Amino acid sequence: MVKPLYFGVDSTHYIVSLTPHHSLDPLPEPSAETALPQRPLATSAEDPPWGIIDVVLIAIFSLIATGLLTAVAFGIVHAIPKWKHYTVAQLAAEPLAVIPPQAIGYLLTLFFMVLIVKRGTTAPFWRAVKWSWPSNLLPYVAAGLGLSVLIQLGSNFLPIPKTLPIDEFFKTTHAAWMLAIFGVLIAPVFEELFFRGFLYPVLYRRIGFLAAMVVNSLLFAFTHEGQLAHAWAPLLVLFVVGMVLTYVRARTGSVARSFLVHSGYNAFLFGMIFVATGGFRHMDRLR
Repeated sequence: MVKPLYFGVDSTHYIVSLTPHHSLDPLPEPSAETALPQRPLATSAEDPPWGIIDVVLIAIFSLIATGLLTAVAFGIVHAIPKWKHYTVAQLAAEPLAVIPPQAIGYLLTLFFMVLIVKRGTTAPFWRAVKWSWPSNLLPYVAAGLGLSVLIQLGSNFLPIPKTLPIDEFFKTTHAAWMLAIFGVLIAPVFEELFFRGFLYPVLYRRIGFLAAMVVNSLLFAFTHEGQLAHAWAPLLVLFVVGMVLTYVRARTGSVARSFLVHSGYNAFLFGMIFVATGGFRHMDRLR
C-alpha cells in the first residue's frame, strides 16, 4: 500500500612611462573628488525586518482565520442533506469541508504577512522574504522527487503505522484531486513562506545556523502530527524533510527554491497514489 509521508583579488595598477630612464611609479592615491564610490559593507544575510513576535502573530492569525473559516464551512456542509448526519469528526475527514477554508485561510494569512513586511521595510514583499526564482526550475523539482524516493525507501525500515488519520481524506476521486492540487501547489507555498521565509531567518539571527535548522524542522514536523496519529516514525521522516528544505533555503538564499523541492516531494507522493489507484479512480486500492 502506498503510504504518503509528509509530508576577488585586489590588484595594484601601475603606469609605465614611455620616456626612457623613468622609473615605474605607482598610480597616485585618488583625491576625495576623484575617488570611486565605495560599496557599503554587506549586512547580515539573515536580518529580516520582522521579529519573533511578528512570526508568532502570523501563526495566531492563521490559526484563528482557518479555524473560523472551517467552522463556517462545517455549518454550510452540515446543512446539505448528504452530510446532515455527519458528526464533527466525520466532517473533519471530508476534504470538501476542510480544504477550501484552509486555502482561504492561507490566502488571508498571506495578506497579513504582507502587512508585517510593509511595516518594517519599503522593499517589495517577495524580495523581503527572499522569494527568488532560479533560472532553471527543473533541478529543484527533480531534487524534491529524489528526496521523496529516498524517504519512501528509508521509511520501509521504520515502524510506520498501517493507517493514519490523513488516509481518511483519500476516499473519492474528487477528494484525491483536491488534495493533490492543494498538496502540490498551495500548501507548500504557505509552509515555505512561514517556516523558511519568516521563521528561519529570525531563528538564525538568534541561535545560529544549525540550531535554527533543527528548531525550524521540529516545528515543521509537529504541525503535521495530527495527520500522522502522533506516531514518532512519520514525524521523524517529516523532520528529515524539514531539515533538507531548510538547508536548501539556507544554502541558496531563496525560499522559492525550497518551495520547488517541497512541491516536487509532494508531487511524487501523489504521483504514486495516482498510479496505484488507476488515476484516482479506484481509491479502495489504498486500503
